Formats: sequence, C-alpha cells, structure tokens
Amino acid sequence: MKNYLKSLYLNRGLIFRMTYKEMTDRYAGSNLGVFWAILQPLFLIVLYTVVFTFIFKVKISIESSSKDYALFAIAGLIPWLAFSEGINKSITSIYSKASLVKQSIFPIEILPLSSILPSFISLIIGLIIYFIILSIFMPDRFSLMMLLLPLVIIFNILFTLGLSYLLSLAGVYFRDLGELMTVILTVLTFATPILYIESMLPQKIIFLMNFNLASHLIYIYKDIIYTGKINHPYSFLIFGLFSLIFFSLGIRAFHKSKHLLANIL
Repeated sequence: MKNYLKSLYLNRGLIFRMTYKEMTDRYAGSNLGVFWAILQPLFLIVLYTVVFTFIFKVKISIESSSKDYALFAIAGLIPWLAFSEGINKSITSIYSKASLVKQSIFPIEILPLSSILPSFISLIIGLIIYFIILSIFMPDRFSLMMLLLPLVIIFNILFTLGLSYLLSLAGVYFRDLGELMTVILTVLTFATPILYIESMLPQKIIFLMNFNLASHLIYIYKDIIYTGKINHPYSFLIFGLFSLIFFSLGIRAFHKSKHLLANIL
C-alpha cells in the first residue's frame, strides 16, 4: 500500500495529463469538446425534472410535489451513472494501452485510476448543477449533512477503483467482459433503488436489494443530498467498510499480477 501511494504521488502529473486525455478523447471530434461534460448532466437533470414533474407527475407522498420525486430520482441517478461509466471504462484500461504496459518503466497502476477519474469529474459537475436546482426549488433541503459529501465521494472512488483494478485484470484475459458488464449494469439499474421509493416496494424486495452494494451507495447519496438526514445508517457503515476491502483487494491483486501483463498482451 505504501509503495502504491508513493507511486501515485510521484506520478501525479502523469495522472493529471492522462485523465485530461481520457476526457478529451471521449469528446474528440465534437465542436463543444469537454463542455459536453457539463452539458450531458445538465441535459439529464432537466430531462428528468420535466418528465417526472410535468408528464408523469410522480409524487413521493400525497403532501409532496412532483418536483420532489424528480430531485429524488436525480439524486440517485447522478452517482449511479458515474459509477457505471467508470466501471465500463476501467475494463479496457489495460489492454487498450498495450504499448504503454509493455514499457518496463511505465507505472501501469495509474491506468485504471486515470480511466475512472473523468467519471467522477462528471459526478462533481452533476452534483453542482443539482445543488443549483435544489437551491431554486427546495432551499430548505440544504443541511449540515452535506458536509459529509466529500467523504462519501472518497469512499465512492475507493470502491470503484478497487473494482477497476480487478476488472481491468480480468479484461486482459476475458475480452468479452465489457459486453457482459454492460448487461450486468443494466440489470443492476433496475435492482438498485435509483428510481424506486422504498414505500413502493415489498419488504422482501428491499431485503434482497440490501445485498447489492450499489444500493447502499445510492442510499447514502440520497440521504446526504436529498433528505439531509441519515435514514440508512447501516449503509454508511457497510459501504465504507466494503470500499476499503475492495480497494485493498484490488491493489493487492494488481500488484501481484502486473508483471505478467506485458507478456500476455
């Protein structure tokens, strides 16, 4: 762990440049370039607000307005899209850069990291837009709980990075993993309480959802940025613990296997 952190510190400039390149490559050829990183979450938030407020008019409760549900759904959707995008990008982070991996002096441990960081930049942009909209429609929802958001984002990054190291290694051996993961993430979208209100679901379904770590990720974001209350204290503990576990497992697995990657590729 110490050597890993030292490597990240020594190569911080390279991480910044590769993250920037990842972002520019995603929007290469478009006229607006990296401005799409702002426009995409903005469009998504506006779309969901219009759909749930003016078309479906879904309400969380009789007393609430449709805007409540729109903000409730978006509070889960923003972190979920960042997580799923980061996971998908990390799978190809090693074998898509085989030329770099084969250079003995290149710190390949930064490849999965630089592949997921653009997704978290999009997450932060989405959250800023969300807070602006929240300040307009529901300023009373701001609370001291939001001070915990940086800690939650850190745990989110650790969890995603740990999975990214494991998946990037698996992706070298199993090239269909990207397509398989797309299917898995699609299923998880409906098996995670992103758009669901807990009162809509039977207790058995909620119980099963709690075995899905992504559910706890969504719960803690919604608690912090939507309700402003800790409604799921166990989710903070479970997700925080498993973030550290997966981060540790991912680093150890990558450290033990990275010397084999050049020969495999």
